[in-house]
Amino acid sequence: MTNTKLYQIIPSEVCFSCDVCCRFLDKNSPLAPIFTDIEKNRIISQGSDPTLFQLQEDGNSSQIKLKPHNDFYICPFFEPETSRCTIYEYRPFDCQLYPFSLMYNQDRTNIVLGLDMLCPFGETHFETDTFKRYIQHVIDFVESDLVKEQICTNWSLIGEYQNTVKVFHTLDYDL
Repeated sequence: MTNTKLYQIIPSEVCFSCDVCCRFLDKNSPLAPIFTDIEKNRIISQGSDPTLFQLQEDGNSSQIKLKPHNDFYICPFFEPETSRCTIYEYRPFDCQLYPFSLMYNQDRTNIVLGLDMLCPFGETHFETDTFKRYIQHVIDFVESDLVKEQICTNWSLIGEYQNTVKVFHTLDYDL
């Protein structure tokens, strides 16, 4: 995406003890991380296999191909033994944004931002003042001109409606 990073509010120890993100029930899960060309090329330049990425409909971004692990699928950059990401410092915007999600609303008339309530931290901290301030920070971030331009160029970052996501903002985007 850009050199701007979205800081993570969830403490690392909480993430390392969770079993929600980076794991998927379906090999072709639409929730697998999306990388912009810049993000993909950065990871490839550091030695990652270019065949791990599948070009998306927008022609500018690629989705990571998941790999089997036990009874589910995982991101190839995820270490299930430690619950750590091997590219954490360079993880894509899509991963930086989680537990927040960019998606179309139910009738696909708007792009919305919400919180995935499957994230245990988000679910338990959603109503705290600190988390509410962070929500505003995320809104300001995705509404900034530079980020908005990148999302519109890489519109595959916008997912389909998920009923586990609590919507709290309609984005002012024209695709």
